[in-house]
Amino acid sequence: MSDEMKELRRRLINDAIGCQEDDDTKTKDGIIIALFEIEHLNQPYFGTDYSQGDGEDD
Repeated sequence: MSDEMKELRRRLINDAIGCQEDDDTKTKDGIIIALFEIEHLNQPYFGTDYSQGDGEDD
C-alpha cells in the first residue's frame, strides 16, 4: 500500500471514530464501506458498476 493510501486509510479511520462519537451513523457507515474497499482493492470487484450510468441518459 502506498504512503498516500496509508494516509487516506488513517484519515478515514479518524473520521469514522469522530462520526461514532457524534452519533453520525450514516456517515460512519459510508466510511466503513470505503475502508473495506481500500483493503480489498487487490481483489476482483463483484458489485454493480454504476460508474458508467444506467444507459438511460439522454
